Amino acid sequence: MDTADYLLHPAIQALLLAVLSTALVLWRRPRHACILGIVAAAWLALASTPALALHLRTGLVTVRDDTSSHADAIVVLGGGVLPNGDWSRTTTRAGMGLSLWRAGKAPVLLASGSDQAVYLARGFAASGVPASDLRVEDGSTDTHENARDTAAILRAEGLHRIVLVTSDIHMRRAASCFRREGMRVIEAPADDALTELVGAPSWLPRRDALTLTARCLHEYVALWMYRHRHWLA
Repeated sequence: MDTADYLLHPAIQALLLAVLSTALVLWRRPRHACILGIVAAAWLALASTPALALHLRTGLVTVRDDTSSHADAIVVLGGGVLPNGDWSRTTTRAGMGLSLWRAGKAPVLLASGSDQAVYLARGFAASGVPASDLRVEDGSTDTHENARDTAAILRAEGLHRIVLVTSDIHMRRAASCFRREGMRVIEAPADDALTELVGAPSWLPRRDALTLTARCLHEYVALWMYRHRHWLA
């Protein structure tokens, strides 16, 4: 997690407000300190509610495409949770990609990202994917580079239609980046397993809701930055 990610986390934001509130007390401005303290506590509580977290998520997720049609390659982006034991569970990006390959959706399975591509490829190989079907792009450090470098590999082989696998809240940005690079994209977001959160009381703070809120805030800011840099289709 880099500095920007830390600053976009509601818990860190609330902590910084609390520190500023303490400083105001020392500067003998109790009224302003009290207001900031209340804001910090209120924001942390609100950011931890399923109601806000799921509302923010709704603005990011896209409707899953029909993956019944054939594609040239399945592209799995790193950055998610790696499977623990069973690599076929679709609650992970790796599991979704492996399941699609086993279903014959595309003959090539490519793992992308400097953080996890090599580990993903090893897991796919251990799960029965032959080396001739595997491709690895392990130099990219962000979504823009994922798309740019992966597209270069695929174009060199005459491959243009992909099934893209990433988390649901990341799909909007990722798919747009790949389309910007000339890829025809079928979206296949991994199931984030939010059943517990969806069924929880809407306004009762939860740790997993806080985590989802932080991820969504990061994604909204990233979308703005990518649009500003003309990295989106």
